[in-house]
Amino acid sequence: MRGRLIVRRVRPSDGSGPILLYLFTSLTRPAGQILELYGQRWNIETDLRSLKQTVGLYMLDCKSPAMVAKEFMVGVSAYNLVRAVMQAAARSANLPPRSLSFSGTQDVLNAWLPYLATLPEGPLHQAELRRMLRAVAQCRLYQRKKATSYPRASWGRPRVFPSRKGPEKP
Repeated sequence: MRGRLIVRRVRPSDGSGPILLYLFTSLTRPAGQILELYGQRWNIETDLRSLKQTVGLYMLDCKSPAMVAKEFMVGVSAYNLVRAVMQAAARSANLPPRSLSFSGTQDVLNAWLPYLATLPEGPLHQAELRRMLRAVAQCRLYQRKKATSYPRASWGRPRVFPSRKGPEKP
């Protein structure tokens, strides 16, 4: 396989010191653009986690291919609704959308949407929608102050059965 190795000193988003990133790629774009794309990979991973775990698409229950496609599309639509509400709440609160919790936003939506559906269109509906967006804007992700100060250690494996004894001597 042909490609190139890009080596750059990068600063992690957790505020820790710079590290060397070694990235092998076959893309022909400029190195800065490739590093920017690689930085977006974390968002893709968290979005896939939200689709699988929070929305519940890790296991589909349908048996026919048509119903699997429908269940998948409903799940993706629910995910897009949550992301759209996060975007609107972040815009109204001048926050980055990725600073809001996906599952927290989903909980707020599950609580508010049945109530909003009962209201007729008009000023009361708009006021309640703004209240919901303020509630979503409070679903901030926790920001760790610093990295853990203790080293990681592995634990020993538990022994379930006693160790085998040697043959008894007469």
